Amino acid sequence: MQIINVLLFISIVSGGVFQGSLGLIGQFPKGEFKEQGVPTGFGINGSGIFYLNPCVGLGLNIGYGQYGRSSRQIPFNYFSDLITIEEKTTNSIGGGHFFFRIKPFNKTKIQPYTEGLVGLKHLTTTTGLYNNNCTDDSETSYDDCEIASSTNASDIVFSYGFGVGIDVLLGQNFNESGDLYFFINTRYLYGGEAKYLKQGDIEFSDPADGPVITTFNWSESATDLLQISFGLLFDFDN
Repeated sequence: MQIINVLLFISIVSGGVFQGSLGLIGQFPKGEFKEQGVPTGFGINGSGIFYLNPCVGLGLNIGYGQYGRSSRQIPFNYFSDLITIEEKTTNSIGGGHFFFRIKPFNKTKIQPYTEGLVGLKHLTTTTGLYNNNCTDDSETSYDDCEIASSTNASDIVFSYGFGVGIDVLLGQNFNESGDLYFFINTRYLYGGEAKYLKQGDIEFSDPADGPVITTFNWSESATDLLQISFGLLFDFDN
């Protein structure tokens, strides 16, 4: 987020235009990634963009989505099943991309654009243990119900692609600060080969046979995604 703050500062001192956006995303696996059985992911993303001139901008996009989640009840310890806790496993894809955007029509209410992107994808699988009889305090920055957690898989790969989208003007001089837009865009993001886990790739031995043994059935492939995003964009009035 420090880079987005820098873009905002540059736009103020240079008299350029800075835009910030926040939206929801759908991540649709393509190619080898889809063939491995990776499901569609959903999440959020945010962008900051500085326009060098009315038609050309440079920006940063950061996103996070989950492509699978599972949970099970397990005994608190090996000697008794009278007390259980919840085990949650989450598969996710995060990433950041610098992008170059061309918006040829910037004075109309509907503004189409095209862009090129380059950055990184981060695939992770994490598992946590949680107290069933607990209420998380929303005022704390951590999960009060979490007992322990671990990262089972983590891989970072190179990512690049292209996209198209439109910004639709909703209101001018919104809150006397700038213009408010609705945006929707589609991006195809090629991704390097990663080693990862998806839902169903973690297997457990029968507790009746002794201490539980966990088996990871790793998947490995390219990580191409079709990403669709929509949300709100704010054009700061300098």
